[in-house]
Amino acid sequence: MIIKKLFKPLTSLVLILSIVLGASITHVELALAASLSSLSDTQSSVKVSNLSDHTIQFVTPSGISATQSVSITFPVGWNLGGLGATSTDFATSTSASCSGFSDALLINGAASGLNWGVATTSQSITITSGTAVVPANRCVQIRLGSNAIFQASGTSQITNPSSATSSILTLAAGADSGQITVNIITDDTVAMTGTVNQSLSFVISTSTIYFGTLGSAGVKFASSTNVLGDTLETIAHTLVISTNAPSGYTLSIRGQTLTSLQNASNTITAIGTTAASSTPPGTEQFGLRATVTGGTGVTVASPYSFSTSYGYSATATTSATLATGSGASNLSTYSLRYVVNISTITEAGTYSANLIYVTTANF
Repeated sequence: MIIKKLFKPLTSLVLILSIVLGASITHVELALAASLSSLSDTQSSVKVSNLSDHTIQFVTPSGISATQSVSITFPVGWNLGGLGATSTDFATSTSASCSGFSDALLINGAASGLNWGVATTSQSITITSGTAVVPANRCVQIRLGSNAIFQASGTSQITNPSSATSSILTLAAGADSGQITVNIITDDTVAMTGTVNQSLSFVISTSTIYFGTLGSAGVKFASSTNVLGDTLETIAHTLVISTNAPSGYTLSIRGQTLTSLQNASNTITAIGTTAASSTPPGTEQFGLRATVTGGTGVTVASPYSFSTSYGYSATATTSATLATGSGASNLSTYSLRYVVNISTITEAGTYSANLIYVTTANF
């Protein structure tokens, strides 16, 4: 009798446990949504009441199946305006790395096949798949506003709240969800000013050049190093110009031709406005020519621009244009050559000339 009493309660306990375990296995189901990761929202402006573009990115752990949606909900105070398919881009990457995006085709309204449908309310935008899928662990990028350029140039932007605030955007992507905190501030602009001074640099390599003793039998060229002058053409000196003037500069020359210090009425005839080659012996000539290297839009003016001819059209009171630059120029270098010929009846004396070079910047 004692054995029976112990056995029956033990049998009943085993049966009760079996029933409880069987019920647990048959009826309890678990389904857990995942959290979106790597969430961000880059705006073109975070100033109150400003229109702004949004570039929203996130990684979806579960992916997005056919017919599922991605939705973004903005708190009250944001104005989504006329957002639609033309002001929305939806793109995915090939991995969880948010780079190398491929855009999907979007249409307003219900999805159709591989075309994702776009629908908006006053505070949210929903992008729904037709047959397209986004695999798990892919980065999604959504551009809202004028930065949406895949199918068309976006024309609608989102208006920020009218007061400074910290807002939370709520996102859902398939079974996954997440939030993004964005801050709207009173003013997102730092005003800066700076002044670039006008500049003009003009350097003449030397202030004295020499012809030496002149003779009717042969040509003479000026030299900055040989006080006797040269019988072969040489660069007498250089002019170097640099300016930030947007309309460039003008280089002019003024001065009397070679004139006798003993009698100012005795001069060596200037070649004039028409370029001419050197023609010794026996012909009075005074002239120069120039070449230029460097600079922007620089041009040597006639009659000084020829490779084997010379000219001189200025006077003691009248300037002549030697060269011009059409825009801001850094280091325009002009190389000048001077020629003199005299005739057999050129008056004796010591001849000199002071030529004045002026550079005018055109600001």
